[in-house]
Order: sequence, then C-alpha cells, then structure tokens
Amino acid sequence: MKKLLLATTFLAGSAGLAAAEVALSGSAEMGIWSNELGDIAFWQEVEVKFTMSGTTDGGLEFGAVVDLDEAELTRGDGSDDDGTTVYVKGAFGNLTMGDTDGALDWAVQDAGSLTSIADDHTTHIAYFNANAYDPGPGDGQIVRYDNTFGAIGFAISAEQGDDGIGAVDDIIGVGVKYTADLGGTALNLGLGYQDAGNNGSVIGVSAGAELAGGFSGMIGYLAYDNDAALRDTHLGVGLTYTTGALSVHANYGDLEDTAGVSVDSFGVAVNYDLGGGAAVQFGYGSDVDIDGVAGSGEQWSLGLGMSF
Repeated sequence: MKKLLLATTFLAGSAGLAAAEVALSGSAEMGIWSNELGDIAFWQEVEVKFTMSGTTDGGLEFGAVVDLDEAELTRGDGSDDDGTTVYVKGAFGNLTMGDTDGALDWAVQDAGSLTSIADDHTTHIAYFNANAYDPGPGDGQIVRYDNTFGAIGFAISAEQGDDGIGAVDDIIGVGVKYTADLGGTALNLGLGYQDAGNNGSVIGVSAGAELAGGFSGMIGYLAYDNDAALRDTHLGVGLTYTTGALSVHANYGDLEDTAGVSVDSFGVAVNYDLGGGAAVQFGYGSDVDIDGVAGSGEQWSLGLGMSF
C-alpha cells in the first residue's frame, strides 16, 4: 500500500543545487488491544514521515527522512520514535547516518512480515530480529556505507558506544547480501557480523525465498560470543501466504542463553486489504515481556491500519 500523501517539488536556481523534493506521508491505526493485565484497551497511533531529497548538478543525490510517531502510551513502554536519517549516494555507493540499520541488521532478514496495530507478532520474547539483540549499548546514531554490484551487496557500519566519550566500546558491523531469481523463485541470502568489544560479538545468517503461489519464507540464525546479556544462540523462521486481499503470517523463535536454558515463542498476523490504503489487521504474540518480566503474558490486537 502506498503511503504517499503529498509530494511538492521545489526548483532552485543556485549553482550547487539542481532540484529538491519534499514528500509527506503518514499512517494511522485504531482498534483494540489486550493490555498487560489481560483487559481490553483502546489503541490509536498516528505517524507522519517527511522525506526530503535532492540532486546536485554533478549527479550527487542527498536527502533526509524524519519519522514522527505519536503512540498510545497505554502500552506501557513510554516509547516515542522520532527517528531521523540523513544520506548521500552516487556511483560510489550509499552513505547513511542516523536512526538506520547497522550492517548486521541490513544483511540478515527478520522473521516478521505484515503488520499488526500493536506489533504483537513481532514483540514476543524470542522473536528473530538481528537489530533487537545488539551486542552492546550504543548511542543509537549509526553510520553505514553500502553498495551493490549486480546480485551482491555489502555494507560496513559503526555506532558509537557513548557519543564518542570512550568509556564504552564502539559497535562495528559488516554485512553481505546475495539476491537471485531462480526460475521465478526470488532467493535472498544474508551474512553479517557485529563486534562491540568488551560487550561481545554476534554473527548471523539468513535465507529467504519468495515462491510461486503467494508463499514466502525465511530462516535465520544468530550466534553470540562473550555476550554481555548472556545470549548464546538464536533461531528464527517465518512463513507468509497471500491470496488476493488476504495475507497470513506466522513466525517462530528459539533463544538460548549461555547456561543452556532456551525459551521459544511465536507470533501470528492476518491482514485483509480493503483498498485505498486501508487494511484490517490482527496480531498475536505469545510469551511477551510484561513490566520487565520475560515471557510473562500474551498480547493481541485487532483494528484498522490506514496509509496516506
């Protein structure tokens, strides 16, 4: 579904600027959600995204993305995503800075697909997401360089541990992706590594495929070394099926710590596209974290997602 709400083009006559464009898009959600007590609560969320881009006379592309998210805080996490990224790109590749994926997360595919209004299917305790298990505390500002040569892409990234003060080791990542069309089946392979010094390191791999008949799926694996959060291995799988306006998704994760104790959980999402940017969305997550207690409850939501 397209999220374009408004696109306005500004032409500037300066020597260093050929053209610039500012696009405004947005999304909104409304429905019901099961809170941490198991009660039914109302849910609403609105997101507005500004996308700014331009091209110099020499062909250098540049831009920025500002994501403003006003969430219903009955969820209890108090989060407010105001992520911002800035980029430049050209024949040399892409350079991105800000709230963006590190090289590991850029290369290794997440298990989740589709959308639920409260992200229920992607918040369970063992959900497979390379970004969710950073090997160390960073300041959230990532710089990533990536480039693609035919079917192969690679990236390197860095995230400062503590705004450059030096008390916490920086996080360095590398990643490689391979994409191919195998007789109508789209194959996506990813390999990534991330190191945070004294806070440990992680290596990850994933394989995804888009099959005929509306099926797509993935499998991924992360292995940690000397991880400060005592993680050892993480396995994830995801499967999605689409037929007409209906899409169904399920994912499963198994997370094992350094003591050999493993936890597993799963998520389910169902979307029905109403057309025009609106969709009915259902999500369910087993063993979500409630008030800081791991795997202490379930979560589900049902509502309408709207894209503008």
